[in-house]
Amino acid sequence: MAVRKSCLYILVALLAVAFAAAEAGAANKYAGEFLTHGVGARPLGMGSAFVAVADDASAGYWNPAGVVDVPQKEVQLMHSETFGDVVNYDTGAYVHPFSGGGAMAITVVRLAVDDIPFTDFESDEDRIYYDPARINWESDAETAALVSYARKLSDDLRLGGNLKIVWKSIGDYSCYGLGFDLGAKYDVWKNTTIAANLQDITTTFLVWDTKERERIMPTVKLGAAYTQPIPSMESTIVVAADMDVRFENRITADQYHWGEITADTHVGLEATYKKLVSIRTGLAMGQLTAGAGLKLAGFSIDYAFGKHEYLDSSHRVSAAYAF
Repeated sequence: MAVRKSCLYILVALLAVAFAAAEAGAANKYAGEFLTHGVGARPLGMGSAFVAVADDASAGYWNPAGVVDVPQKEVQLMHSETFGDVVNYDTGAYVHPFSGGGAMAITVVRLAVDDIPFTDFESDEDRIYYDPARINWESDAETAALVSYARKLSDDLRLGGNLKIVWKSIGDYSCYGLGFDLGAKYDVWKNTTIAANLQDITTTFLVWDTKERERIMPTVKLGAAYTQPIPSMESTIVVAADMDVRFENRITADQYHWGEITADTHVGLEATYKKLVSIRTGLAMGQLTAGAGLKLAGFSIDYAFGKHEYLDSSHRVSAAYAF
C-alpha cells in the first residue's frame, strides 16, 4: 500500500510540473513534431499504444522507465518511408542493463525532407509567377538523441528519465535545444500495468542561429496494458491503450480538445505464438495500423503499416538483436 501511495504522489507531482510549464507561455506549434512519429515497427503496428508496454530497445522513446524491463542488451534500427516517400525517417536504439536493477539506453531519431523549394519574392511581391531562377532547392533535417536511465524501486514500480538533445537544420539555418522526459511504470495487478511518460517536462527550448527561439511544450502520455498468457496455445495476447495530452491549442490536428488542451488516443493488440511469430493491429488517432514480427536466435524483424486519411500510407521496418 505504501508503494502505491508513493507512486501516486510521484505521478501527481510530475503532472503538476508539466501543467505549470504549460502555463508558462505559448509554444511554437509543431516545433517538436518530428519526435511524434515513434520508434520501432512493433509499437507502430500496435497503433503506437506502447507507453505501458515499453519492454524492448525502443523503450527509451516510449517510456524511459521501461528501459529497466529489457532483459538483456539489445540494439535496434528502423527505417520508414512515411507518406509515400516524401519523408525519410530513421531511428536507432541501444539498451544496456546493469546488475542491481538499473539500465540505460541511447536512442537517436532523424527525420529528413529533401527538395524543398525556397522562393525569393523580395521584388515585385504583388506578382506571383513561376520563375525557376528564383527557386532554391533545400533540405530539412531534424535530429534528436535521448540518453535514458531507469531503475526498479520495487517489484512493481519503475522510474526513468531522458536527457534529450535536439538539433535541426533547414537550408543554411540551424538550431539546438535541450530537454528532459520523466517516466513511470507500475504493475497495479497481475498482468496489468499503468504508465506515464511526461515529455519535455520543463519545456524544451530551441535556439536558432538567427536568434529566434522556439519551445516544445510538455506532452503527457498515459497508458495501460494487459498481458494474457494462453498456455494451451503457447501464445500471449497484449492489449494496450494510450492517450497523449498536449497544451499547444492543436484543435485542428488532434482528436479532442478542451480549450487549449488537446488529446489523441491509441489502442493496440499483439498476439505472439511460441515467442517466435507476432501479429499486430491498432488504431492511431483513429487511423488503422497493422504489423507482424519474427524472432529467432536473438534476432527480430518487425514490419508496420500505417494508413492515413489524406496522405499515402506509411511502411516501417525495424530489425533488432538481443545479446
